Amino acid sequence: MIINADDFGYSSSVNRAIMQAFDERLVSSTTVMANMPGFDEACVLAHERKLLGHVGIHVVLTEGEPLTEGMRRCRRFCDGSGRFADADTRTHTFWLSSSDRRTVSAELRAQVDRCRRQGLPLTHMDSHHHVHTDPAIGPVVNEVARQLRIPHVRLARNCGAGISLPRRLYKMYFNTRLARAGLAHTRYFGEVADYVYLKEHHASPGQRADFEVMTHPIFDDRGDLIDSLAPEVSLRDLVTNVDDHESAVSFEGARVRLNER
Repeated sequence: MIINADDFGYSSSVNRAIMQAFDERLVSSTTVMANMPGFDEACVLAHERKLLGHVGIHVVLTEGEPLTEGMRRCRRFCDGSGRFADADTRTHTFWLSSSDRRTVSAELRAQVDRCRRQGLPLTHMDSHHHVHTDPAIGPVVNEVARQLRIPHVRLARNCGAGISLPRRLYKMYFNTRLARAGLAHTRYFGEVADYVYLKEHHASPGQRADFEVMTHPIFDDRGDLIDSLAPEVSLRDLVTNVDDHESAVSFEGARVRLNER
């Protein structure tokens, strides 16, 4: 079981929320955003808290300012000011020209390089707004991960309610490619609600499946720790729905079992 906190480095407030989630043993790993305002502080915290074996990279193509000049000029991803276009206007990327592929690859490499120059080994890779699961971007991400020796890439969400048959088939295809590339780290990925759904509908009593749970720790207006995707309950109450959450492992301790049935 892996419980990951996305968006490390987004802001000082998010950094503090993620550190509290670690302190309360609510998460076991996190992924850092190399282009966001809280990045430098996040790196300091990772070193101070001895979390280097628990930090991956949350690659960004949908928010903030790119690290490379080529991406700033790329109107496929950025607006006229050279910032990534608003995620609310984003559509899935089904095709990239060879030039756009090189631009995306260069930006991803720059984000990885910035993390490693800060002494972060990077145990895994995922992405802001799940952009790495897009049909045209996924192969670029996989290539960068292999070449830069990032051992794991997050699956596409493959459990829970509300996944149509076409989307389920694509996710199966995407996840199988990850497994064949040696980059898959769990059998399943989703939010806490997806984990609960899987447990209730597919897992027999006592059966355990390798699972990555995604969380987004933040503080609400009262200063309580919550998940931004489920703000109606505290993060602690939410995570206690995950069996054995207190013994969750980092990505370095994960097993690859995607092909087991």
